[in-house]
Amino acid sequence: MAHPTPPVQRPGEAVSKKAVVAGAIGNFVEWYDFVLYGASAPILARVFFSNADPQAALLATFATFGVAFVARPFGALLLGNLGDRVGRRNVLAGVVLVMSIGTAAIALLPGYAQIGLWAPLLLLIIRALQGFTAGGEFGGSATFIVEYAPDGKRGRYGSWQTATVGLGSATATALVLLFTAILSPEQLDSWGWRIPFAIALPLGLIGLYMRLKLEDTPDYRRVHELQHDLKAKPSLPIAEALRHHWRLILLGAAIVTGGTVTTYVFHNYIPAFLNTELDVPLPVALGGNVIGILVYAAAALLWGRLSDTYGRKPFVIGGAAVLVVLMYPIFRIDEIGTLPAIAAGQALFGIAAAAIMGLVPTLLSEFFPTTVRMSGLSVAYTLANALFGGTAPFVVLWLVGLTGNPTVVVFYCVAALLFTLVGALLIRETAHQPLRAT
Repeated sequence: MAHPTPPVQRPGEAVSKKAVVAGAIGNFVEWYDFVLYGASAPILARVFFSNADPQAALLATFATFGVAFVARPFGALLLGNLGDRVGRRNVLAGVVLVMSIGTAAIALLPGYAQIGLWAPLLLLIIRALQGFTAGGEFGGSATFIVEYAPDGKRGRYGSWQTATVGLGSATATALVLLFTAILSPEQLDSWGWRIPFAIALPLGLIGLYMRLKLEDTPDYRRVHELQHDLKAKPSLPIAEALRHHWRLILLGAAIVTGGTVTTYVFHNYIPAFLNTELDVPLPVALGGNVIGILVYAAAALLWGRLSDTYGRKPFVIGGAAVLVVLMYPIFRIDEIGTLPAIAAGQALFGIAAAAIMGLVPTLLSEFFPTTVRMSGLSVAYTLANALFGGTAPFVVLWLVGLTGNPTVVVFYCVAALLFTLVGALLIRETAHQPLRAT
């Protein structure tokens, strides 16, 4: 039987804003790393894999990219459980440190020309470790931010989680673009690509400092005190989440599926596709993508703010429906291959996709009670990413090679968006309800 929990004293906005920065900076580092890898895919394919078959090398590069997402659910299970058991803050501090060290370590790896097959193997191991720790980052930081949010502003605050996805992605892409522009191909392949990866370490140290400066969330502290008084603390929160909230976990994963598949396809696969298959210069492909990603980040903040007034469901349903209709036209606009066309296509995609992913941190946080929130949110989010999101660049590249038809990308994205539509239609509106404690 659930025990009534006294209302949580909400923090002031100054503290809440510090929590947004502390929570979101780890997400910035995570997505800086993942998009840096995706944006650098053509370069990494040449450095870490044999150049005998460029298509096979690029395929292997995206396969290694996907391994990180296969490892994510294991991190979500362990770190989500740990965050509900011992607190969000310390888990998040450890996660941001490990992720940044892993990204910086890639900068130090020798290439295929130096150590042969050991190069892709070591890259694979680092990616798996990063994926494991990242499994706790999104769920932990989303929980942290939303639990610190003032009343009536959870959507506004939670949307910063997605906005920093865009900002981290844009920063990574912009750095690859910068070094591509100022260095020769030989310099870029030999050492230039390594600098953006090395930058992750100081970013991670800043995130570690900021997270350790804050206390744990008021929701977690209040429930933790109550559980201690009642001696009712669950020994295994992840088991509680899976046993009692499995329907919400599946619905959350369904909602995330369409957003994460389309985001990874358009933010990671499309620039590489334009460069390798349509001979669009890499600076043009990446430059258009940066503009689109920045629009995506701004749109996430807009939809998050509006969702506090009008609810979460209308925007998630609307964003998915718009993408289903516009997916083919957006793809064709990108295929034009000029900077204005790519920027327009990616911006149009970003506006619609942000209506889904901009609300995911808040929506999934509102699904679960405080006692199992980090566990439930982490598993729902990483389940969709492991099965569909992180593997999307590899799958669509494989499908294009199998069919010889580049537009198969559109069909794959539309199929994923149908999961989002079904999930969003089945959930109840949560925007105007208080966060559940137990």
